[in-house]
Amino acid sequence: MNDDELKKLWQQQPLGDPPLGAQLMTAMQKQTSQLRRSLLWRDVRELAACVIVGVIFGIYYFTVHAPVARLGALITVAGAIFIAWKTLHARRATPTAKPDATVVESLRAELHSVRTQSQLLRSVAWWYLLPLAIGVIIFVWGMPITNLVFYFVFNISFTLFSLWLDVKIYRLNQCAVSEQLLPIERQLESLLRSAETGEPVDETHVASLRPIVLSMEAADKVKPVEFKVDFWQLALYGVPGIVGIWFFLMVGLTVGSGGWKTKEPAVETFPPAVRAEETNRYSVVAQKLVDLLNTGDYAAVQKLYDANMTTVFPPKETADFYTRLARGFGKIDNIEGLTGKGFRGWTAFRLHCQRGELTMSLALDADDKIAGIYFKPVPLTYSEWPVPPIEWLVPRIFSWRHLVWLPAFFLAGLLYSWLLQKTTERAVGISALGIHLHKGQNLILWDEIKEVRPFKLLNIRSLWLIRESGEKTLMRWTGLERHSDLKTAVESFAPADHPIRKHLSLLRRN
Repeated sequence: MNDDELKKLWQQQPLGDPPLGAQLMTAMQKQTSQLRRSLLWRDVRELAACVIVGVIFGIYYFTVHAPVARLGALITVAGAIFIAWKTLHARRATPTAKPDATVVESLRAELHSVRTQSQLLRSVAWWYLLPLAIGVIIFVWGMPITNLVFYFVFNISFTLFSLWLDVKIYRLNQCAVSEQLLPIERQLESLLRSAETGEPVDETHVASLRPIVLSMEAADKVKPVEFKVDFWQLALYGVPGIVGIWFFLMVGLTVGSGGWKTKEPAVETFPPAVRAEETNRYSVVAQKLVDLLNTGDYAAVQKLYDANMTTVFPPKETADFYTRLARGFGKIDNIEGLTGKGFRGWTAFRLHCQRGELTMSLALDADDKIAGIYFKPVPLTYSEWPVPPIEWLVPRIFSWRHLVWLPAFFLAGLLYSWLLQKTTERAVGISALGIHLHKGQNLILWDEIKEVRPFKLLNIRSLWLIRESGEKTLMRWTGLERHSDLKTAVESFAPADHPIRKHLSLLRRN
């Protein structure tokens, strides 16, 4: 019996005669089992993404000083937690039927699962997209202004891109409901009604099970040529996405935490705290110190130290420390008088610099020599945030302490792409019967495809397979691996005048 005879024989077999056929139930079980496996991997990916998002924006919350950005980070973390809870709650609410369950109980369990997933995807805008969109957009707009033009251009572009991406994700989820879940829901409803009442199965609802049964019947005779999604096609987006997380994390740690100002250790000794009546001599020494720092005369600064200070902070260390301090903050514009107790109760002064502010704590000995000094960056408000110099900022973002993490993020991107490819297994199969999609669960016969239209998303071209009824099914095309083998398979199995042949030119030449 050839392939054409097999298709005709199957198409002539009625599906509606009670009791339920074993083949029909097997096909339904195969389809729902595959659906549950797909949902499991989807939930695993979503939960992993929630953990990553929660950790990254949690770090931002504790390192970024801008209050609006911190609010956005907090909303994003809360959104990730809510998404994880919603995903787990839906899974716990839809357990599989027990092994000894009856046919009716099994069908009810699967129907409840599919309806729950349909409801989740229909409402994806408010429980999935909205919390993350609000949090991330507030975070981006709440970051300090370093360059007004860049700030508005980047933030407006980012906002528009985020909204466009959310609309795309929403539409894809609605397509998944209408094209995948609703047909399965109708099939389960029809089978359940037939099992409960003994009435014939509605042919219009379970007709789509024909290809699955045909595929099982022909499994020993028809072996489709299988194709996965190209690994590098996945890595093209997976790796830059994960590396992008590294980049923005490093930017946040460098700028948001005040790390772009200075990370130099403070010089500490432990003299006793001063009394209020001695503050005048502290002001004289502080002013003299500021003048010397602005002129870069670090040798003269060294002469202001007492013996103990000179020992723990020799000339070379003095010059290196203040050079790095000046590079990070620039010159000191003015010094503000006593600002309360500083480090360890010492007398404190506020230094207004070109690129930020410092609290300088001083301790003097009886001879007005510096016995202790401590510099601490002042956390700035959103409106006070200065512009970090690009020639200073870039080297620190790409410092060795940050770059050491880059290989790990790059490998994580490759691992993520590999896991995506492994979980998809066979994306498309080509045989004499037709095109096998969803790991063989959806078989579209060649003569069912009346029109083929290309669909492009970024650099990935797919094909819409359109039936005579107008029903459309998306098939990966240029994103599949082994283009030369794919082209050969189509030329070998597709009918001579089939519309899919018109799109073979989209496949790359190996």
